Amino acid sequence: MRTATALVSVAALAVVGTACTAAQNGTGEAGRTTTNSLERPAEDGGALATAGQRALEARVRQILATDVVQQQIQQVRELYDSDPQGATPSGRATAAAAAASIGAAAAQYAVTEDPDRPVLMWAVTLPHRFAGLDMPNSGYGIENPDNVYRQVTVAGDARYEIRGRFPGQAPAEVHFEMRDSIPGTAALTAEGGTQVGSLTGDAIETEPDGTFVLTMDSAPANGRPNHMQIPAGDTSLLIVRDLLNDWASETPSRLEIVRVDGPPVAPERTVDQQAARTAEILGQIAPFWMKYFNEYYYKTPENQIRPARERPGGRGLSTGGRFALAAGEALVFTVDPVGAESLGVQISDPWGVAYPYRDKTGSLNTTQAVPNPDGTYTFVVSPQDPGVRNWLDPSGNDAGLIAVRWQSVPGKPPVDAALRSSAVLQVADLSTALPDGTVFVDPEERRVQQQQRATDFDRRLTQ
Repeated sequence: MRTATALVSVAALAVVGTACTAAQNGTGEAGRTTTNSLERPAEDGGALATAGQRALEARVRQILATDVVQQQIQQVRELYDSDPQGATPSGRATAAAAAASIGAAAAQYAVTEDPDRPVLMWAVTLPHRFAGLDMPNSGYGIENPDNVYRQVTVAGDARYEIRGRFPGQAPAEVHFEMRDSIPGTAALTAEGGTQVGSLTGDAIETEPDGTFVLTMDSAPANGRPNHMQIPAGDTSLLIVRDLLNDWASETPSRLEIVRVDGPPVAPERTVDQQAARTAEILGQIAPFWMKYFNEYYYKTPENQIRPARERPGGRGLSTGGRFALAAGEALVFTVDPVGAESLGVQISDPWGVAYPYRDKTGSLNTTQAVPNPDGTYTFVVSPQDPGVRNWLDPSGNDAGLIAVRWQSVPGKPPVDAALRSSAVLQVADLSTALPDGTVFVDPEERRVQQQQRATDFDRRLTQ
């Protein structure tokens, strides 16, 4: 991040909005504890465990408990059952949880659709617990386990400030992206929507202590540093991604959004109104993402990975594919980092919900995986543990989706060099078929690896 010589100091982050404070009193419960849950102490103080976050989560629990939302989630489950993937063993095994997860994501969108009372909400993430209250899984769309996603809706007829601080051990990348709509509610595109604005953390001017102020309104920057222009006459969705490449040391940025000017505020939506809106959003995004995967993944051959492509907004490269393995088989693929500061690989269920990654290796990045002697990385996907350190674990399932992301790639990325190879091999042959120098692990070493992942992931809730 660039350092400025003259920026207004940022006060300590505070409680956000009386409406959110009132929402904390909600009593609706709709969570469940899994091995991917973690608990945050009752006191505030972390970048994510804010008063505003807890208030919105209380409202989400109320929304998820309503009949209208539960009925819509059931309709999504029936939609999945009617899809060809619903007839597969992995599709059947994961459909109910996937429908509930995208339902929780829809509720998160609904509660952050208030540009008059903005709160940057941590969303699209694993189950967790704040102050003794559970939040269910809200992942969908092959969410990136290395990202801390936060979202808020802003209006072009108002002015906002994001007051923040980058920590000493900052994320590998911070990306502010403005979209014209919720991903999955517009035209079918490779990114799920249209980007209307973008700002990366390395372009933000900061004070020596890492604090900064980012302004947002419908006017051009006109020389103002740290400014994002909101399209006039409409609302836009702001998504902030903190990319944590090293889970053990990198910390999410502290962010607070404040509405500093605008027309008179509208009445706050009731729980029933937000529940109706949640059902509407869910009725759009679930069919969208099912169609997206059918178009971009299931029309391609199984057990293959597509060539890499450049992502919009300078977000590096990405590629993907799908796996469907018979007993005793493994999908083995090798990728080149091509100079990227962050290379992450993950697998998801057939509906695009990430396989568990807190205390299982449903994802791996370059700080967690072991490279080959030539600097490339080889990964192994198989339903059962093959004893390979770089194992992508589908939690016993034999099918799902694969995503590979190269981020913070310097210069012109060499797209053609990013994917080296992929092939289906017999698990019994891996000891001789994998590259020289491949690291193998025994059950105790696997347990230690999984335990370390959980410890490292939990830091994002305690820093």
